[in-house]
Amino acid sequence: AGRKVKVGLIVCGNVSGSYLPNLTRQPFIEVVSVCDIIPERAEKRAREFKVPNVYPNIDEMLKGAPFELLVNTTSMPSHHPVNEKALKAGRHVWSEKPMALEVKEAQALLALARKQGVHIWPAPTCVTSAQFQFMAETIASGRIGKVTAAHGTYGHGGVSWSGWFYEKGGGSLYDLGVYNVTTLTGLLGPVKEVVGMTAVLNPTRKVEDRGEVKVTADENTMLIMHHGGGVLSHVQTGFVYFDNYRLPGRDRRLYTIDVTATKGAMHLQGWDWGPAGVDLAHEEEHVLETHVAEPGRYDWVGGATYVAEQLLTGKPGLITPEHGIHVLEVMNACHESQRTGRRVSLETTFPWPIAG
Repeated sequence: AGRKVKVGLIVCGNVSGSYLPNLTRQPFIEVVSVCDIIPERAEKRAREFKVPNVYPNIDEMLKGAPFELLVNTTSMPSHHPVNEKALKAGRHVWSEKPMALEVKEAQALLALARKQGVHIWPAPTCVTSAQFQFMAETIASGRIGKVTAAHGTYGHGGVSWSGWFYEKGGGSLYDLGVYNVTTLTGLLGPVKEVVGMTAVLNPTRKVEDRGEVKVTADENTMLIMHHGGGVLSHVQTGFVYFDNYRLPGRDRRLYTIDVTATKGAMHLQGWDWGPAGVDLAHEEEHVLETHVAEPGRYDWVGGATYVAEQLLTGKPGLITPEHGIHVLEVMNACHESQRTGRRVSLETTFPWPIAG
C-alpha cells in the first residue's frame, strides 16, 4: 500500500544498463544508490536514472543512504565477498549468478542470511517464465508420458569488454550454461551424477579493459546430468559459437531446450532467458503446436524486481537459494569430472517440483 523497497545496485557496467531500466520503472521500488570502483561509471548511471547517491565501494555504500535490497552485478569472483558484506550488514541480496564460486561458500552465505534474518536469492530467473511453468505443468500432468531425456544449449563468440570472463571464476558454463542447468534441473529435478568435458580453443583473448589475456576458463563445455530414475539431460555451452546460430528464423524461433518423453516432446523457442513459446507434440496431437507464445513478457533482469515484490507481499517465490546452490554444485562437478576423468556424485538438493 504505497511502500517502496529501497534498492542499492553495485557495479555500473554493461549489466547495470539492463537492470536499472527494469528497477526504476517499478512503482514499488526506489533505487537510492549506485556503486562502482570506477566513479565515472557510477556517476553516469546515477545521472541517467536519477539515482541520488553514488559510492566508490561496497563499504561506503553500506554505511551510506539506507536501503533494504542489494542488487549485486559485480564480476563472478566478487559475488561471494560482496554478498557476505551485505548480509552481515543486514541487507537482503539479489545476486547475479553464481552467488559464490564454491558450494561451501554459498551454503555459508545462506546460513548467514538466516542468522541475520534476511534473504539471499541467486540469478537466473528462468523458472519464473510462463514458458517454464507450462513445461513443468505439462510434465507433471503426464500428458507426454515419462520424461526420458532433455537437451539445452547456449553459446556465442565470447564477450569483449572484460578479461575476467576468460579466467578462473569465469568461463562459459558459469556465464551461459548456468541458464540451461537451472532450467533443466527445474524441469527434471535434482541431479544425482555428472559427467563433463571442457576445452580451451583460444590461448589468449583481446578485451577492452586489459588488452590481451590468457584464457584459463572453459570456452567449450559439454555436461551430462543424471537426474535419477534413468532420466538424462545434456547441456552444451561455449564462447566459441557463431553468434547468429540461434537467431529467429522466418517462420519460428530455433529451439534451445528440448524435452523428450515416452508419449510426446516439447521444445522451447528462443533462449530460456528470453523465451518466445513452447512447441508441443504428443500422442493425441502429432503435429507440433505452439503454446504460451508471449515473447517479451518475461525479463531476464527482472529477478531483483521479483524478489522485491516478495519482500512487500510476504508471498513465497519460485527462486530459491537452495536451487542456486545445487546448480553451482552441478557446474563445479562438471569441472571436477574434466579434471579427474570420472563421473561425480552430488550431495546437495533443493525443493522440487517447482510450480507456481
